[in-house]
Amino acid sequence: MLVSMTVRNIALIENLQIEFTPGMQVLSGETGAGKSILIDSINLVLGERADRGLIRSGCDRASVEALIDITGLDKVKQLLAEQQLEAEGELLSIYREITHGERNVCRVCGTIVPLTFLRSLSELLVDVHGQHEHQSLLDGKKHMAFLDSFGDASFIDQKHKTAEAFRIWKESSTKFAALRKENAQRAERTEYLTSRVKELDAAQLSIGEADKLSVERDRFAGAEKIDIAVRNAYTETYAGGREQSAMNKLRSAADGMRAIEGLDPRYAALMNRMNAAYYELEEIGLELRDILEKESFDPERNEEVLERLDLIRKLERRYGMTADELVTHHEDIRDELSRLGSMEDRLKRAEADYKQKLLVYRQEAAQLTAARKALAEQLEKTMEQELSDLGMQNTRFACVFEQPGPDVKRIPTVEGDDHVVFYIAPNPGEPLKPLDKTASGGELSRLMLAMKAAGAAHEGIPCMIFDEIDTGISGHIAQVVAEKMGSIARYHQVLCVTHLAQIAAMADTQFFVEKNVHNDRTFTSITKLEKEERIREVARLIGVSNEQQESGYAHARAILNAAWDWKRKLPK
Repeated sequence: MLVSMTVRNIALIENLQIEFTPGMQVLSGETGAGKSILIDSINLVLGERADRGLIRSGCDRASVEALIDITGLDKVKQLLAEQQLEAEGELLSIYREITHGERNVCRVCGTIVPLTFLRSLSELLVDVHGQHEHQSLLDGKKHMAFLDSFGDASFIDQKHKTAEAFRIWKESSTKFAALRKENAQRAERTEYLTSRVKELDAAQLSIGEADKLSVERDRFAGAEKIDIAVRNAYTETYAGGREQSAMNKLRSAADGMRAIEGLDPRYAALMNRMNAAYYELEEIGLELRDILEKESFDPERNEEVLERLDLIRKLERRYGMTADELVTHHEDIRDELSRLGSMEDRLKRAEADYKQKLLVYRQEAAQLTAARKALAEQLEKTMEQELSDLGMQNTRFACVFEQPGPDVKRIPTVEGDDHVVFYIAPNPGEPLKPLDKTASGGELSRLMLAMKAAGAAHEGIPCMIFDEIDTGISGHIAQVVAEKMGSIARYHQVLCVTHLAQIAAMADTQFFVEKNVHNDRTFTSITKLEKEERIREVARLIGVSNEQQESGYAHARAILNAAWDWKRKLPK
């Protein structure tokens, strides 16, 4: 339940704190005193759109803070846990601040949260019904959810079974649809993959091949230079050719010097040096020959390596992946080609699975429809009784299970196969028609109250707020509306803004809202009324003037006593 609310700088409110109680509580006061401002403050802290026009004039910011008791609200605690939030004890704090210029702030349990999360949380805590809120009854999409809220544990279990059957069918349907799409493109895809496989088969790539060929290519690039240099050096120094080698020329020069070595010691010395150079050059030539024999350059292999690398690079550019990745890709497209070849069998198996899952779903959905129709009969009787109490004695109410047209295929949903819309016939002899075609504004208001009264024991939201939904009613119907709200307050905390004495008298707690002027500024204040104060306020609501004060107070006491007596007779 709503435990307390602190409002700062909202419209006429400067600083206001309200302590709420269980049961039914009423806000009353003169028109324009600020009752709706309090409802606006509640809407703000629950995540409604931030209207900066609510900020009190002369102030930069405004805020609302609420404390809510979440004892027993497991869904709320689960939602908090998903966001790693934890209430203090069983008290959940919500803080909302709006400013003229800066970013607005939402805090839950002291932590800043997105506005979307605050709204999701608030939907589980408080249900606000304003003067125009009953217009939501015109939305047929919400009718089935209200009907389902009356279901017992067995009904809820059947809903879960249907939802699970839907989930399983949906998975099968998705797979089947994907296969059908794949099959539609099979011929084109098969042709494309076949050409790719043929190309890669011919290439016969292997993991690491490109790296090995690159190393070999680099080695060949150096080997060619070495071969040319060594072969030239060997030819010039040792092997000769068309011209004499350096060794032959040196031998000839030494022989020439031998003829004159005796003529001068210098010639003998030069001859000896030439002989030594000859033998050194001979060793160089033999070493060069050994190098040529052991490290010969193979131009044919070099050409093979270059051609192979060129092919690999072309394939890499075409496929947009490395040579090693191409090897894996080759296997993948072979597998896909194989799968495409077995498409017919796979399609048949997928279709059979799809139909079997659809059959299971239809069976569960049919059971849910039967349970829902039984529930609808109970709701129809309850609603007609509630509407009769509210002065619509001859109104017929029906939960119509609308069927799709003959050309419309029924698509499975997580909620089953049903589309339920509420119909009414407010007047005898008139046919049943949808709410949006039949109900007037006043009838919609009473319909909404009847639904809340009918669903009070089933509705899971702990706090309900009614903002002057009693507008336009009086007399006996006003008393019935008061009793309906009192009945709802047995199961929920009810906060009601009203101008009717009968509803005010039904409250367990009554607050008086008034505005005062101080230092040329207007302030809204709120006071919790005690017994005698309630008598005076109820008397004011029934229009008691000073001349009628004594009789008016007696009438107010009678209204309050009647309300107390009625509440005492309620089942515990």
